[in-house]
This record gives sequence, structure tokens and C-alpha cells, in this order.
Amino acid sequence: MPLTDFVRHLNRQHFLREAAKNPARARRGAVAPFAVARGKVLAHFGNLQLASRFLPIVETASGQTHGHAAGLLAFDLTRQISLESDSVFDLPVDNEAFVELDRRVRTLHALNYLTHPARGNLLLKVRSRHILSVPSDHGLAFEEILRSCGLMPKQITLELEIDGIDATEHLQRAVANYKARGYHVAIHRFGRVSLNFDLLETLRPEITRLDERLLEDPETLADATRRIQSLGAKTLMEGIDTRALLQGARDSGIDLLQAHAPLGTPPSTSAGLMFVPALRL
Repeated sequence: MPLTDFVRHLNRQHFLREAAKNPARARRGAVAPFAVARGKVLAHFGNLQLASRFLPIVETASGQTHGHAAGLLAFDLTRQISLESDSVFDLPVDNEAFVELDRRVRTLHALNYLTHPARGNLLLKVRSRHILSVPSDHGLAFEEILRSCGLMPKQITLELEIDGIDATEHLQRAVANYKARGYHVAIHRFGRVSLNFDLLETLRPEITRLDERLLEDPETLADATRRIQSLGAKTLMEGIDTRALLQGARDSGIDLLQAHAPLGTPPSTSAGLMFVPALRL
């Protein structure tokens, strides 16, 4: 199915849900969540326009591409400025809106990855607030979206942000739900707060992204890498200083490397995609 047809289908489903929740608002005209410009998908959320970029992840030993980590580009259409991607997630006023935004961003990345020339496994971040805000059946709604786009959960690695989650049982259920649906699971920036290997052993992720600050302590980094690999997970590291990153990865036996995300460039210059009129019902 052509990309534009996928987008029309998702927009139509969105409008139907909005009409069911609030018919009066639907009659006034709701903004479509997605648009297509120059072969790429953009998302709208409030006065923001969002775009994707993909950062390659390579195998340290062979240099072959493992897949890509999705990154977000955000542009404020009202103020005509680019935003830090993390600041976008401060905007939702309640948990329902946050879950909608978090899911919309992942859908945006999945749609754009369909046309990526060198594909592989796609890493998509899932924020801790999303995990805590969804009471059960984690991954079900996103699975339905993926299947409508011709993708399967097994092509996706969900990278979970677990810092600040004290509800360990809820986290364990979420991970179990994701895995039962076929998603791969990664842990985001392990070691940033603590090296909780007991939790890691319980969750059993396929990939563990180590916090880059561990590069400052080669002995701790090597020990953490060995312990994580003994649990059957691959280790992933990213960093700004690529030379130090590569050397640290080789010395410590880290499996996967990701170049650090380039400093924020507005989507208008990086992709030439901004100022696309939002569609309305």
C-alpha cells in the first residue's frame, strides 16, 4: 500500500475515534495527526510539526548495520523555532494526551521507516510515563497500528525508559506484555542512576543501552558489559566522541554502537518538510 494510503487510513481512524468521543469537536474540524510531504510523513500535535530521523546502529565486531534508532525533530509552527525533542513531551496536560503523543511519535517513525533505504531492526523509545499510564495490554494499540502499516512487532525494539519507575510489578507486566506480542525489548541508559542488575535479570531485555558516562570508568564499564551479556542481552553504547566510543567499546566488549544524535537541526533545513498545512476533517 502506498505511504499516502497508510496515512489516509490512520487519519480516518483518528477522526472516527475523535467523533465517537466528542461529536461537536469533530463537526468543527479536527486536525489530522499525519501528513505526507516529499515522500516523508510528518505528524502534528497542537501547534507542533514533527519529523523523523534515523541514527544507524552497527555491530562493533563486524561493522555491519544492526538497525536504526529513531530520533525526533520538532518545530513550533507558531513561533517558527525548532525545539529540543524531549521538551515536546512536557506539553501534554494529562496522561491520556501523553499516551496519545508518545504513540503518535512512534507511529510517525514506523511510517517513515517503511521508505528508509537501509532498514533493519527499529529502536523506538517508550517513556516511563507512558508505561505507567497504560494499565494493561501494553503494546496492543501500537501493534494494531503497525499491522495496518504492514509491519510486525518482531521488526521493532521498544527501548524502555525505566528511571523513576518504582512500580516494579507494573514494569514487569509491561515487559511481559511487550514480549508476548513479539516486540524486542531494550533498556534505556542503564547505569545513569544505578546499576540494578537484579532488575535487569528480571526483565531480561534483548538490548541494554549503557549510559555514556560509564565510558569514564573503563573497569566498571567492562564489568557491567560482562554481567549484562551473561544475561543474554547485547550491550549498546552511544556517545559524542566517536573515537573514545569506539575504543571503549572494543576494550569493554560492547556489542553495538550508535553515533550520538547530531545537534538539533530544524526539520525545515534538514528535510525541507516544514510548513505543510494541517489537514482537517
